[in-house]
Amino acid sequence: MNRSAARSGLMLLPALTGLFALAPAAHAEEFALSVSPPRFELSADAGQTVRGVVELSNASAMATPLKFSTAEWDLNPDGGVRTSDALRPNSCRPWVAIERKETTLQAKSQLRYRFEVTPPAGTAPVECRFAIIVAGRDENIKSNGLEFPVSAQIAVLVYVAVGGVKPQLEIVKADVRTINGQQTPVLEVKNNGQAHGRLSAFLKSVDAKGVKRELAPSTLPILPGETRTISLGVDNGTDAVEADKASPPAKPDPITFPLKVSGTMNDSVSAFAFEGTFEP
Repeated sequence: MNRSAARSGLMLLPALTGLFALAPAAHAEEFALSVSPPRFELSADAGQTVRGVVELSNASAMATPLKFSTAEWDLNPDGGVRTSDALRPNSCRPWVAIERKETTLQAKSQLRYRFEVTPPAGTAPVECRFAIIVAGRDENIKSNGLEFPVSAQIAVLVYVAVGGVKPQLEIVKADVRTINGQQTPVLEVKNNGQAHGRLSAFLKSVDAKGVKRELAPSTLPILPGETRTISLGVDNGTDAVEADKASPPAKPDPITFPLKVSGTMNDSVSAFAFEGTFEP
């Protein structure tokens, strides 16, 4: 982390689960599947196998056919996930073995689904990233006289740090952006390392009217080589996690800028003091 830059003034869940249901008006089978954890952050050495277990729970009163696959993924600027079946150059998905490709999860029941990742011997240090896709049955449904295909899916994101790779986060700019119709303090954060990183912090702030607030940075990941806008929101004890559809945050009272912020920040590797003044 570039501490001097930081001092110069520069997603609902870990317990969640993804819960999806098709609208009753569509007359489709219910897809009410919960998945825990929503992401895995693992580490391995070249030639070593690392394993994980996804816990699935079917809240529906009906048995649910499921299909499993792996996918590439990216994050939108707002943290939404884009997945792709196409194998990318240098993809680590060939290192991945999944327990099965199809199963039926009975009503009101649970399943422990296993996967493993084996980086080949001699693999250079790198962060392996992929998604495990859990998909319901493809259906054609009718709604308001129209028929269209629907496929409900959940993406479980997996990070594997191979060879001890770490993030190297640098705060390059403090700014104010309009988010959800309100001016919000943000940090532009660049990752010069080889693994994803997240900011965490306990920050106190005072605005131009003397209103004091405790702030926390969004916990969205900053991927290697990426510069991402990380918002500082009023700390209400929730955790923002990358997801296809994030719950909209409650609107805080407007901040009167300039806003002075100070406290302790952690860049996934070390902790340091932070001070900054944010103004439009």
